[in-house]
Amino acid sequence: MKQPFIDLYDQYFDDLYRYVYYKVGNKWDADDIVSEAFRKAYERHSTLRENSNAKAWLMTIARNAVIDFYRRRKPAVPVEQLNELAQPGAFEEQFAPDDDLDCVRKTLDLLTQEDRELVNLRYFAGMKNREIGEMLAKSEETIKTRVFRLLKKMNILVTNCLEGARKHE
Repeated sequence: MKQPFIDLYDQYFDDLYRYVYYKVGNKWDADDIVSEAFRKAYERHSTLRENSNAKAWLMTIARNAVIDFYRRRKPAVPVEQLNELAQPGAFEEQFAPDDDLDCVRKTLDLLTQEDRELVNLRYFAGMKNREIGEMLAKSEETIKTRVFRLLKKMNILVTNCLEGARKHE
């Protein structure tokens, strides 16, 4: 039996909201986009197949809603540059306003658009590798390997940045 829509909403609202908030960088736009995404999901809930991954389905709708938001807002910005427009907000609150946060920002800026999207989906939206794979049409193993390599790369970049910051103190 298919999960009732209200259960999907309750179960995935926080993950979807964090994902959208990370993409747009402010509460007001995030509220509007999340509302729009859930409205579209509600209208299409009957098309959700019995054994499909509901979270991946909802996140795809949210991702498309963010793309639509930027298209309406700034038609001159190519879709490929959407991740560059996103400003992490709540994520930054986990760090003291010092070298740690600065190094994390610099590291995220050094990542490719696709790598930033993986970080966003895996750690801000809380999606599992299988769900990300379904959403991006890649195998779970591919996602798992890429996330593992990405974490190693980020660890090296942040460590190098912090070591450089300490040398200048």
